[in-house]
Amino acid sequence: MAGALMLASAIALNVFLSGLADTRAFVLRTSSILRSAAELHVDVRAAETGQRGYILTGERRYLAPYEQAMRRVWDSFRRLEQAVQDPGQVARLRRLRPLIDAKLEELSRTVELRGQGLEQALAVVRTDVGQRLMEDIEAIIGEFERTEQDIMVSRTRQLEQQAAWTTRIAWLTGILALVSAIIGVGWIARQRANARLLQAEQGFRRDLERQIEERTAQLVQVNRELDAFAYTISHDLRAPLRAMHGFADALVEDYGGTLPEEGHRFASRIVSAAGRMENLIQDILAYSRLAREEVSIHPVSLDGIVQRVIAEAEPLIREMNATVEVQHPLPDVLAHPTTLSQAIQNLVSNALKFVAAGQAPHVVVRAEPVDEWVRLWVEDNGIGIDLSHQERVFQPFQRLHGVEAYPGTGIGLAIVRRSIERMGGRCGVISKPGVGSRFWIELKAERQERAE
Repeated sequence: MAGALMLASAIALNVFLSGLADTRAFVLRTSSILRSAAELHVDVRAAETGQRGYILTGERRYLAPYEQAMRRVWDSFRRLEQAVQDPGQVARLRRLRPLIDAKLEELSRTVELRGQGLEQALAVVRTDVGQRLMEDIEAIIGEFERTEQDIMVSRTRQLEQQAAWTTRIAWLTGILALVSAIIGVGWIARQRANARLLQAEQGFRRDLERQIEERTAQLVQVNRELDAFAYTISHDLRAPLRAMHGFADALVEDYGGTLPEEGHRFASRIVSAAGRMENLIQDILAYSRLAREEVSIHPVSLDGIVQRVIAEAEPLIREMNATVEVQHPLPDVLAHPTTLSQAIQNLVSNALKFVAAGQAPHVVVRAEPVDEWVRLWVEDNGIGIDLSHQERVFQPFQRLHGVEAYPGTGIGLAIVRRSIERMGGRCGVISKPGVGSRFWIELKAERQERAE
């Protein structure tokens, strides 16, 4: 009898709890719908505000809120369409869609006309078409929100009633639980068995976690040994390379008169190969050094770093008849000065180097805030990088062109990535073949650190 009573009580409680959960979910969905409707209203208003600011001033910085709002409008609208179930509300959304579409079209048209002149854009604004569309949109949204609030009030009352009944059923269930105490003894025994099983499982999990930690420590040690090995080998190879270079120079200097043309060519190739090998070793040393050295982070002036890099690259800039444009001022960031200088130097060097034959390089260096970060851009008019290779170029020794076409060791961008990651930042590239590349690095903004 106790079991039968418990079963009946549990079924009743489950029915009420299920209805309570459904009603609560409906209330939460209604709240989400109201929030999405408010966001839609704000987005349309923000787009119109950005449009007006741009039309009045002609400054493109007013287009930032306009463009962001234009991207968000339909996202907000789709969320409403997916959440709304009430037939009347669905009908209001159907009336709202063409109005929003027409409003966004009007905003886009006036922004486009403002690029041709102020009066052309104002002529469209003076027709008051946009104002009437906005008034219709706000009227429907207001009607939508009031209806949804009424639905929410009704469902909230229903939720309170169901909660009261659920409480009564819960009391009844508690009383019946006392009657079923004997049955509970068996349940306790079963729980103890489950507890022992769970304890064994937790022990196994701890052993597994310990093994993973040991393997991770081994991998870290192996990586350190590999970096040390690369450093040692690279350092030891420099001596025989210098000897090769010196003997080749001595051969040309002492026996140049007796060497045939082919001998001079061979000697020149030896010198060239030794030089390339020396550059490769230097880059390998720099790459491995980044993994060993401590990198202390503190406020650094991007303006100062970029100016020094441009000054050091001045001979190459003159040689290639290049122009380098720096959009001052550049904000301060949290970085290690030497490491950051090396990364920016590699990016500027690549921007000057990877251009089509006969084309004068044009490089733009600028910065922009991205939340609590600062993103530094190095943009060029070079040969560009195909989308399928844009991640590969940041790996060591990954070259997309032969040494004869574009000299280098294939490790410069790998040094950039490791440098920026050591400073807690990130990097990437946006590029299109034949158009140019836009490399970027992100570091923490110095003002954000002070605020924290």
